[in-house]
Amino acid sequence: MDENTQDVQVGDIVEFTVKGERRTAEVMLVTIDDVVLLDLFDGDRPAWARRSTLEDVAVYRPELTDVLIAA
Repeated sequence: MDENTQDVQVGDIVEFTVKGERRTAEVMLVTIDDVVLLDLFDGDRPAWARRSTLEDVAVYRPELTDVLIAA
């Protein structure tokens, strides 16, 4: 498992590789059994994934000040 997947939290924006394809999504839910609900940015419906299946994970956390300015 990628070390970055341990840090994934609700609201994070993640970029990852799964089954050889690079995807970007927002984390909507993290369960106690290491499953995440992802809102994919490519227009697909939300998807469930085990954290262990995500490879090359990059986590982006919007700063609270950035969110307030954008609102």
